[in-house]
Amino acid sequence: MIKRLIFATGFAVGFVVGSASGRKSYESLKQNALKTWHDPKVQEKVSEGTDWVKAEVPVVGEKLAGGAKKAAGTVGTKAADASSAVKEKVSGSTTDTDKGTATAGTGESDYSHLETAKPVVTDSPVNTAEPFPAPGESSN
Repeated sequence: MIKRLIFATGFAVGFVVGSASGRKSYESLKQNALKTWHDPKVQEKVSEGTDWVKAEVPVVGEKLAGGAKKAAGTVGTKAADASSAVKEKVSGSTTDTDKGTATAGTGESDYSHLETAKPVVTDSPVNTAEPFPAPGESSN
């Protein structure tokens, strides 16, 4: 118990002394940083950098716009190629069924029989109140 009390006291004293000296170091560092930031030479370089960025933004914007247009054209071309390939695959097969036929080459189908389709009705209603037992569980 005494060892814990000595440890806690040492920790508290070290924390207070360390935080006081740490605070002094922090304030010193902060003052030096502000002094450096407000130095006229540093501010001159900051304004030069700002002017350079303002001059280069339109150039970079034009390059980005050109790249975006090129990418859009490539995507459009690829999409058109894929679309035509799918149309060729779909229209390339002829399907004759009892109710409708697909016309080869045009990609069009006769789906008029779907207008007279009736919904499927089950003979017995499903009871959702009694769930199935999970795997490994008994049904008791």
